[in-house]
Amino acid sequence: MDLGLKNRVVIVTGAASGIGKQVAIAYAKEGAFLALADINLAGLEALAKKELKGANVYFEKVDVTDAKNCEMFVKNVHKHFGRIDVLVNNAGTAKMGDMATFPEETFRAHAELMMYAPVRLINLCIPYFKKNKWGSVVNTASIFGKQPGGLISYDTIKAADIMITKDYSNYLAPMNVNVNAVCPGPVDTPLWYADGQLGDQLAAATGMDKKGAIEWFAKTNIPMERYAKPEEIANAIVFLSSVPAHYITGVALDIDGGMVKGI
Repeated sequence: MDLGLKNRVVIVTGAASGIGKQVAIAYAKEGAFLALADINLAGLEALAKKELKGANVYFEKVDVTDAKNCEMFVKNVHKHFGRIDVLVNNAGTAKMGDMATFPEETFRAHAELMMYAPVRLINLCIPYFKKNKWGSVVNTASIFGKQPGGLISYDTIKAADIMITKDYSNYLAPMNVNVNAVCPGPVDTPLWYADGQLGDQLAAATGMDKKGAIEWFAKTNIPMERYAKPEEIANAIVFLSSVPAHYITGVALDIDGGMVKGI
């Protein structure tokens, strides 16, 4: 199937690792032009030199919680490529903690990263979508925006991301722009395995070693008994932003190995 993404300009945030990295690779395979943002500049440089070698790539170190940084990045992308067609809001993080004592400053920081930043970037891209008379937005939400996962800031903000997706899908439909969200369950990324991240946090909560805790969580919570591969999420994102899928809008697509039980 021709996805109609060749030479379209795609912005991906959080592109240096995990889901974002695989999203960039998947778009490159479709011949898209890539505009990549992350606070990890070294990761972006490595990605551009290795996995994306030969692709048309522009990248910047961007803190998406900084409004001026976002505004300059979007302007630079348009200056470099002359257009913007697709926005993938992917940058994110998560932290376990007791709900009664979860630090308010951490909650606010997570909201800046995963709620305010996507709204900001969508608004910055709207003028370019209007100019094209076409556009597509995909937000990385989570199944834990639909059912609780025990991470108070993450769950709450991802629920907001789903509603942001649905509100913007209505607002932008008359401009021929579709807006969707993917809702992954747990994904095999550094968010689980890196030092201090969810694997270590889960190990501390269960008394298991990190590897055992991660495996235990998958077997007891995911019907397919494994975590998603980042490329499985990336493939869905690319499809939702494609020309054949353009009539799909306002969808929050579960990609979770069967975890969500609601209908």
